[in-house]
Amino acid sequence: MRLQYEAEVFSTVIRDRSYSIEGGFLIETSSEVAFQDEQSKIIFWNNINFPKLSPCGSFFQGSYNLQKDTYDDWVLINNQKCSLASWVENHPLTLISEEEYNQCNVNNNYLYHSFNWLTRPGFSQDFSQAIIRIYGYCPGSHDYGSIVYLERISKQWHIKSSYGLYNQ
Repeated sequence: MRLQYEAEVFSTVIRDRSYSIEGGFLIETSSEVAFQDEQSKIIFWNNINFPKLSPCGSFFQGSYNLQKDTYDDWVLINNQKCSLASWVENHPLTLISEEEYNQCNVNNNYLYHSFNWLTRPGFSQDFSQAIIRIYGYCPGSHDYGSIVYLERISKQWHIKSSYGLYNQ
């Protein structure tokens, strides 16, 4: 069941115009969870303080209710990188390896191309909500990162909010 929902979440996020992923490059391996504190590799649920990470305010305040098990699943599933190819094979993206990205990043022909990284989504136990992190980089203009919160309503995933980690 998880694999089906992962493909649906990836599809929802890729097609959302807010993130400009569709038509760009996607690094073919998943990225790790974005947050680190001084003592450990990840920030655990009880230690999350988003206002310290960004002046934008707290991701957890608002009209949605992110569950601890969703966050914990997201952290756990992203402990190791994996290939995203099977989940995004039917989308207008160009999958590239980290090595290809490193070559393109220094090539002026790719100065205004968008390169994107995704984590695997974390799910609640009943698969009614998910979170995923997107990171995008364009060598000639900007980079951005967001945590995207989704809910499954009537067999479809809907983006309910996103928390901008940075946007330059």
